[in-house]
Amino acid sequence: MDNSNLFLTSEDVATILMVSKRTLQNYRTEGKLIYYKVSPKIIRYRVADVVEFLKQSNCCSYQKDRVNELIRKCLVKL
Repeated sequence: MDNSNLFLTSEDVATILMVSKRTLQNYRTEGKLIYYKVSPKIIRYRVADVVEFLKQSNCCSYQKDRVNELIRKCLVKL
């Protein structure tokens, strides 16, 4: 699956990373996670950037192992 041009919502990314939307906002503010502002209230995240963020993070290996499954579930909604 080519993740380079697929985008996720904040809700999807929060679910994948197992964090709150507020923590996700902190990641954006701190420059830890790349995001794209579509409009003043709409933010999207590229799947490849989320996967890269997860690979570089200190989260548990269980979460890293499940990332593809979680992304697939989020993309099915599209």
